[in-house]
Order: sequence, then structure tokens, then C-alpha cells
Amino acid sequence: MKKILLICFLSMYTLGYALSMVGKVKSNKTILDKSETIPFLTSFIEDDQLYLNIPNQVLDRPMMFIRYDQDKKREYMQVVWSLHKEKILLVVPSIQSTAGIILPLKPKLDLSENILAVFTLEKKYSMVGNHCVNITDLVLRQDIEWKPGFTEALVPQITMLMGAKDLNSEVIIETRRGIIMERSKIAMPVFFGFCALESPMKARRYDYRMGFWNEVIFGIDYDGVKNSIANISRWRLEKKYEGQDVSIPNKPITFILSPEIPKKWRPYIKAGIEEWLPAFESAGFKDALVVKEVDTLSDWQQHSINTSVIYWGKKKYLRGFENETLGATVTKIIDERTGEILQGNIHLGNSPQSYAESYFIRVAPLDKRAQKFPLPDEIIGKMMQSTTAHEAGHVFGLMDGNYGEYSYPFEKMNDIEWLEKMGFTPSVMNYTRPNNIVQPEDNIPPALLIQKVGPTDRHSILWAYTEFPHEASEDEETAALERMVRSQDSTPWYRYTDSNHEVIGPAMTDEVVETNDPVRSTTMALKNIKRVIKLLPEACSNDKDNSRLERLYDGTIQLWYHQMRHVVSLIGGYDIQYKSINQPGSIYTPIPLEVQEEAMEFLIKNAFNPPQWLTDPDFEAKRRYSVNPDRILEYQQSLIIELLRPQRLKRFEYLEKQMGFEEVTKKYLSNLQAGLFKELMSESAEVEPRNREIQLTYIDKLIWIIQQERVNITVEERVFDYTDYSKGLVMGQLISLKKDIARAVKRNKNDKSMGHWKLCLYRLNEIP
Repeated sequence: MKKILLICFLSMYTLGYALSMVGKVKSNKTILDKSETIPFLTSFIEDDQLYLNIPNQVLDRPMMFIRYDQDKKREYMQVVWSLHKEKILLVVPSIQSTAGIILPLKPKLDLSENILAVFTLEKKYSMVGNHCVNITDLVLRQDIEWKPGFTEALVPQITMLMGAKDLNSEVIIETRRGIIMERSKIAMPVFFGFCALESPMKARRYDYRMGFWNEVIFGIDYDGVKNSIANISRWRLEKKYEGQDVSIPNKPITFILSPEIPKKWRPYIKAGIEEWLPAFESAGFKDALVVKEVDTLSDWQQHSINTSVIYWGKKKYLRGFENETLGATVTKIIDERTGEILQGNIHLGNSPQSYAESYFIRVAPLDKRAQKFPLPDEIIGKMMQSTTAHEAGHVFGLMDGNYGEYSYPFEKMNDIEWLEKMGFTPSVMNYTRPNNIVQPEDNIPPALLIQKVGPTDRHSILWAYTEFPHEASEDEETAALERMVRSQDSTPWYRYTDSNHEVIGPAMTDEVVETNDPVRSTTMALKNIKRVIKLLPEACSNDKDNSRLERLYDGTIQLWYHQMRHVVSLIGGYDIQYKSINQPGSIYTPIPLEVQEEAMEFLIKNAFNPPQWLTDPDFEAKRRYSVNPDRILEYQQSLIIELLRPQRLKRFEYLEKQMGFEEVTKKYLSNLQAGLFKELMSESAEVEPRNREIQLTYIDKLIWIIQQERVNITVEERVFDYTDYSKGLVMGQLISLKKDIARAVKRNKNDKSMGHWKLCLYRLNEIP
């Protein structure tokens, strides 16, 4: 009885407050303005049932409905509560983006709205101007399709309502949701939230030349050279003092450090966020970022739309994950009307061990502190700082991608003054990793070997967050933004390129330091890779098993592979600058032919004839008993496939239309084949075991190419098909190779590799 009286009292109080607001709200259809204060949903639990009070002023107003899972996931949608006769409807509307397009409920579904749930009014709890509904089934038992295809297997027996809390313009609900995951029945903590939305902020239109997500993250095609109708995702930053060139914001972007983060790492993580302060200052905002430390953080705070948290991933402590590089990621909640980021969380998953090993592989020859495990905390902290800075870029709206790669002068990579000002890569958003191309004799301070927020990041924030005066016209704003983008014409490291589907040039590769001279950069990197392998036994000498040694060696040869892929990208590659239709020049400029030929010579010498120090270091003989696994052979075979991809051959075909590239496809295939079968040109045709695998991989791939059946017709389907022109050239290469091998067999009848050559002929006899 006491509970009922308390509920009635609360309802009357809510009603009184609601009536006091009558006349202050323009209409039920009006979206919340910052200056307005209206009642919001309130909740209560009675007999394990969850009820919501819905004031009239909330009806038909958009709000966020959010699901917070235990891990990194955040699912959300915009909803409205509507009164229909004696029912309350929870409706999911299609969203009118301020970019000028409607965002559909589902792709290619013409539906203006959808009913998510229907509720009967709980009249005993409802008052005048206030409607009460029971939403227990919604949060405990309903299978909500948060995004197309989202589903889960519910287990009602272990599903429970745990509690609810009302915050300022927000209701948060705690449940234990029984589901089947990994074939196990688990009761997973799942929080739900309803929160109010302010009036739409002023948006910034999406521009494919800049590397920003749009309002629906994957709602547009990012891989085309086109501008879809969209807004970018960014925070609502507004100057407190409009007349000042640089002003503090009305509301800074604020992060809370999770109390689980060990105290010794917190200064580095905080510094990773604060690396972006100068970028926001260039856009006109002083002290735009705030990082807070707290002793405790309640579940209600963690699941509030108004709290952005930097989390400390727990998986790093679980058996089975301790040696994995778990990485880091972000989760965001976005107002899809404008792209406004309402909440952005960073999840740091890497373990200190993974940071230490990654640093060793790339930097041990350049930093004596890193030549013995365990590495000092300062190194680990600086690596965490770099990761945090990268993830913060995502929280601010930037995509992963390639920013200004293949633009920094190789000659500047050992210039301390340049490195202090510009860094060794233009953007912390690049997958460049620590600098491994400078040499020990360059004496570069270790602090300059780790990736930081760079000039391109400042350029990106300037474009996305600059606030224009109210009196500026739309044309004036557009012209000013275009001038910012056009600075890419004269400053190549401001350019953004996206490599989601096809690496078409050296500005699109990852995991290496990309200068304007990939061959020379890789030559320097190989020297350090050799030094790393030499350091491995001593660095692991205190270990009681070989697990760290194996991980470090595997990571080192994987880095070797990435370096080779970077050189491969020159072959049939382009230098890229995204442009609008009225910008002069081409988007794609072919890499000069002499540079491509130099890259081919480098690969034949280094990728397909690797040195013994790489393939068979002394410590390998102590721990191996078989030729399997041979990771280097695996990578070499991958490089063969890479060099013969249909996309690459099609690019060569297209290049033949340009001056100086006549018959370049045939020349390319001939040079590749001559390099892989160099033994055929020598007096002795003896072939090393690894090269036998490579040669037969090449033969098998070429035979597969000419035997590929014509099953696709449309352009979209033929992406991975070889053209008849390429097939004809490949057939010519096979015929030539068959003749060369036959001559070698006659010339060297007693050669130790005779069986190999006859096996090659056996495979080649499959063709006419």
C-alpha cells in the first residue's frame, strides 16, 4: 500500500510539473531546444514489473533507445512514443538527415516508420497529462532487431529485471538477459536506455576527400570517388565566446578514465587524448578536451549517454587471450539526423606484453632499453599513448585509412628537426606503427620513434570542427571549406585515400613507414629486421620455453612480408589524390615505369631469394624438427598471387593506353617470369627447395588463370575475373616457359634438379 501511495505522489508531482510547463512548449511535434526544459520519462518497478510514465510533452518527440552489452557493443535507434486511442505505440521512424536525404529503416525498404511495440495504458497509474505503460516484456523478452539481421537466442528462464534509474532526461534499465552464446546458456548483463535529444546541431556535409565517417558509419559506399549525400559524424562543439578566434567551448568533449586502468598507465592514456588539443585549437577551440580520473564509476554512470569512458579491456587477463594482440576499438552513439556524436567510448584491449613485443620487433636495434625483457614501463606507456591517440581520432569522427602516405621525403626520416615537427608519418590514424627505417647511427631519440598526432590530423580537425560566424552565408562557408580541402593540391600529406577493397598504390599500404621511396625505405627496414633476428636469442634467454621466441620471430617475418607488399604496391600502381570534377589533373597518376622496374628487381632479389639469416637463423635449428611450418614460403607464395591478381593485370592493361607504357603488361609478365626462373639462364639449372615451391606455385597459378571459365558478364561480377587479353599473354608466357624448360632439360641431363624440371613440364603439359 505504501508503494502505491508513493507512486501516486510521484505521479501527481510529475503532473504538476508538466502543467507548469504548458505554454512553454511550442507544440508536441517540436524537437527539444537546448534552452527548453520539459519533463522526461520516469520509471518505477512494482512486483518485478517495469513501468514508464510518459508525459504528454514527450509524445511524438524523437529520443534515443539504446542497448549496452557487456562488451564493446552499443546498439541504438531513434524512437518516438505515440498515443493511439487507448494504446501507446513505440515507433521507429525513418530519419530525415539534415544533409537532405531520408535514412531508411532498412536498406532498400520504402517505409516511413515501423511499430516496435504496442502497450496498453496502465490506467491505475496514469494521471491527467501522463500515460503509464508496462515495458517489462520489451526489455526482457522481445527480440528487437537493432540493425538488419540482428538476432539472438533468448533463454527466458535466466532472464531477470535488475533495476532502473532516472537521470536528467534519461532512464536507464538494468537486466540480466539470458541468451545462447558459443553454445552456452549465459545470463549477460544488458542495460537499456532512453534519453532525450536536443534540437539538431548544424551539420557538416560529407566529402570523400576527407577521412570522416558519415552519420550511419556504414551507410554509404566509402570506396567510390564520389560524394554521397550525407553528414560527417562529429561532436557538437560551439564557442562560448563567439567573437573570439579561439574560445573555450560551451561543452568540452569529456572522457572518464575507468577506475580499472592501473594508475601507472593513466598519465600516458590521458596524454594520448591531449595530443589532439592543438588540433582543436587550430579549429578555434581552447581546452576542447577534458580527461577525468575517478575512484569509482557506477553502472548507471557507465551506461549514461552523457558519459564517455576509456575502458580497460578485461580479456587480456583471461587464459587463452594472454598472448593475443587484442587491439583497441571505439563505440559511438550518433544522432543520425546530423551526425552529432553523443557518446564515444575507447576500449583498450592490448596487454603490456603485446606492446612490448611489438616495440621490440620494430625498434629494438634503435633503443637499447628494448633489447631485454621486460621492457621499461615508459616504453609500454608511450605505446599505450599512441594507441589511445589513434582511437581518440575515431571518437572524433575520423576513419582508419591512409592519410598522406607515400608523401613524406625519405631523406627527412633521420632529420631530428623534421621528426619533432612533422613526425615520421603525417597522421596517427595511419597503420604505420613505430619507425623501423632509421638506423642506429642516426641516433634518433626513442620518443621520436613512436607515432603521434600529426599535421594531417590537425588539417582534418580544422576542416571538420571550424565554426563559422552566424553572419556567414552558406556559400561563404562552402567556399572556405573547399579552400581547406584544396590545400591538398600543394601539401600532399594532407591527402586521404581509402583502401577498403583494392590496394592500387603505395599510398594505400599498412604496417610500414610509407615514404616517397618505398624501395629505399624497405632497404633500411631490412637492415633493422636483420638486427632484430640477431637480438632474439639473448632477449629471450631468461624464458623457460620458446613461446616468446616463436612469437617474436613470427612477428618479425610478418613485418618482412608487409615491407615486401609495400614494394609490390608500386607495380601497376598509382599515386592518388581524390579530386572534385572541377579540380585540374587526374585522380590517378601512374607510378613511373622506371620506379616499377626497380621495384620488380628488388622483389626478385629480396622477396624470392631471401637470405639465410631470415629463413634459417641459428636458433631455429634448436627448436624445429620439420620444414613445416615455413611462414616465409607462405608469404612468398602470397606475394606470387598478389603479383598476378586480376586487378593488377587490368591496371597494366589500362596503363598501356598512356604514353610510355606500350605493351607494359607483356613486359611485366616476362620480367616476373625471368626473375622467378633465373636458373634456366645459367649453365647449371639446379634449383633450391624453396624456389621449387615458388616456381610451381607460379605455374599452377598461370594454368588456373587460362582455365578460368567465363561465367560472369556484369562489371560487378567480373572484378576477380581475368580478361581475355591477359589470358592470351599468360598463355604466351606458359608456352615460352615450356620451351625454356625443355631446352634446360636437354642441356643439363644430369642436373640434380632434373626431377623438378620434369615435374614442371608435367604440369605444363596440361595446356595444349
